[in-house]
Amino acid sequence: MSKNSSLFIQTNEQLLAACHDMASCPVLCVDTEFHRESTYYAEFALLQVYGNGQCWIIDPIAIDDLSPLWEIMSRPDILKVFHAGRQDIEIFVKESGNLPTPLFDTQIAAALLGYGQQVGFGNLVQRITKKTLAKGESFTDWKARPLTSKQMEYAADDVIWLMPVFQHLQQRLEATGRTGWLQEEQHVLTNPATYAYDERNVFWRVKGVNKLKGRNLATLRELAAWRERGACQRDIPRRRMIADEPLLEIARRDALSLSTMTRMRGINAGFIKRFGEEIIQTWQQGMDSDEADWPQHKARRHNHPGTDLRLELLDTLVRLKAETGEIASSILSSKSDLAELASWGYRCKGEAPELACLHGWRYELVGHDLLKLLRGEICLHLNPKTGLPVITAFDSDAAA
Repeated sequence: MSKNSSLFIQTNEQLLAACHDMASCPVLCVDTEFHRESTYYAEFALLQVYGNGQCWIIDPIAIDDLSPLWEIMSRPDILKVFHAGRQDIEIFVKESGNLPTPLFDTQIAAALLGYGQQVGFGNLVQRITKKTLAKGESFTDWKARPLTSKQMEYAADDVIWLMPVFQHLQQRLEATGRTGWLQEEQHVLTNPATYAYDERNVFWRVKGVNKLKGRNLATLRELAAWRERGACQRDIPRRRMIADEPLLEIARRDALSLSTMTRMRGINAGFIKRFGEEIIQTWQQGMDSDEADWPQHKARRHNHPGTDLRLELLDTLVRLKAETGEIASSILSSKSDLAELASWGYRCKGEAPELACLHGWRYELVGHDLLKLLRGEICLHLNPKTGLPVITAFDSDAAA
């Protein structure tokens, strides 16, 4: 790969000049450096952009007006390329209010082409370009100034080498007819709702949530929402408000008082003095909630006769399709989805369950055959010449 130049952008004037040049690039490779160990929101520390042989390393700490950059990132005629871009895009939405669309996520594209479900950037670069990227700055403090030459080189490599990776993956997607698959898979990334503040559903991410149900689960929902609001307002991690374990313990209680909290592990006297009354009021709201409003866990699948055998057959079919399609089997269907489908397949009555493998490109590649297998319309058997499993239509007349 030819030598690329890098410019460190530290002033509003430099940013305007850089954005003028970016405007002529049909494709921009983008990456960010940030920290969120001690904050609720990611602390935006650096932005790298590459296009037309030029790399710009932009300092969002020094520059007080990034609006020209956000305008470039919102232009519909410029494709923005990320690798595992969820958190990068979250920063863009918070800082600018807009999504950087259209976009291309190389981690998602790589998964659709058999590189693995969550392949790392360095791994992907090495496999596609044979270039081994330096790892020495992986845990650097990107907020510290001045940046060293090694930090600058490391930051630049993240977008300079993203371009050949993107070009290779784009060509392979086009050659295999999977470009439309990428658009389906990127729906979550390009949906504004993904980045919306949703305090009412964060309780599902509390460690141990599966241990509660009914009124106590509703109480956990109220407590987790209270914690989320507090962490957001103070810009601190959730655990700094209160960790999952004591939050769960409070939610499981059938009675709560300040003295009760003093005997709980993970809750100190300072927290109780400052937030104890709020916690009790929030706990009471959950306990007083109407039964009709209590959250429900996803219904467990029934272990009907033969479910485990059906699951093995379904899994074999998925792995066969994955091998022939050169794609990771985990991309086609999760084990839990196959288990639910195997349970439904006991009678195959009513609508099939709402599963990812039964929609979109997954349905075309494997979903319809999964349903046919359950309904006895196709069968799996070994090819005597190759010893490999193959799929054939079920011959009902021969079977009779």
